[in-house]
Amino acid sequence: MVSLYLQLGPDKVAPTQKALARSFHSLQTRELERRKDLIEAIPKAQKEMLTHDLKEIEELLAQYYVPHDSHTLIIFKSAGELNRVIQLPVHATDRLTIDPDPYIVPLEMILENERVLFLEIEKQESRFQIYHFGQRQEQDRIQSFVPSDRVDDSIPGRAQRHRLMHLERHLEATAQQACHLYNDSSFDVLALMGEERVMHLLEEFLHATVKAQIIGRIYDSPDAVPRDRKSLIENALRDHKADREIKAIADLKEHTPAEIAHSLGSVVKACNLFLVRKLIVSVGFHHQGFICKEHHYLSLEPTDCPFCGKKLVSVENLVDEMIEIARLHAVEVTIVSYHRELLVEYEGVAAVVYAPVTAT
Repeated sequence: MVSLYLQLGPDKVAPTQKALARSFHSLQTRELERRKDLIEAIPKAQKEMLTHDLKEIEELLAQYYVPHDSHTLIIFKSAGELNRVIQLPVHATDRLTIDPDPYIVPLEMILENERVLFLEIEKQESRFQIYHFGQRQEQDRIQSFVPSDRVDDSIPGRAQRHRLMHLERHLEATAQQACHLYNDSSFDVLALMGEERVMHLLEEFLHATVKAQIIGRIYDSPDAVPRDRKSLIENALRDHKADREIKAIADLKEHTPAEIAHSLGSVVKACNLFLVRKLIVSVGFHHQGFICKEHHYLSLEPTDCPFCGKKLVSVENLVDEMIEIARLHAVEVTIVSYHRELLVEYEGVAAVVYAPVTAT
């Protein structure tokens, strides 16, 4: 199985022709050398098919037209069994793997990007936008007549209350539409932008379940902020993910030592016994290993599968396989990107288990 992740940066698509194919060729050379032992061990027919697959990918890249809104190209190829070409508007690191199964962990991480409902709130207008996969699109807007509500001692209190009533009606309508869009369009989180006083008033009208999903509050008038909204939303998402990482790792301290498996060997044993409830692993954690794909059995040593007796298959990164199996078994997985230093005491990987993992 050939899995290719290729970032479509300017250096690959602008200066010279066939730059994508050359980038692929460089990745291919390194991967063929690295997986030399695996390739030599497979039957001759599979070697020929692998060569054919690599040639087809190279020919495709030589004539590939890059859409303006695509930043990553993903290809999965395995003879006639699997042929997939995926274009995504988000960035991924260049990677080519030759392995028994497709390498899908980066794709899973991309697809887990949260859908954001972004609200720009002003006294007379509210704008609702969708942000997902690096793309921002206006979804709806509400416009209302709201007289100026600035304090003026010369204006009777009744007029001031009238103006506040108009503002509250506008914000109540905004909150109702936000709840409607959030529930009907399957958003994951919200980010708000507006003057601090207006935002506080709005949140009084938001339903508690929606309010709990707010990940960012930008206290400034939207008209007064020229910054690109995309960067503001991505900053909020980064802070949100970093906070979740801190919380997930801190939660490990709430469990007894018997409920925690740490270090790769201990976590592998827990996975093989189907004892894992939560898995926390540092991004980029890499370790070669062996696996029985049929029975989801992992090993750090080249042994036989205890369930079927077949020789375990060598894989480039056992951690990626462990993450994939955990997700298949509905284990809560946290991949730590921003606070990897907090996982050092757990040797880069930890799991909350249903029962203690005993040595064998």
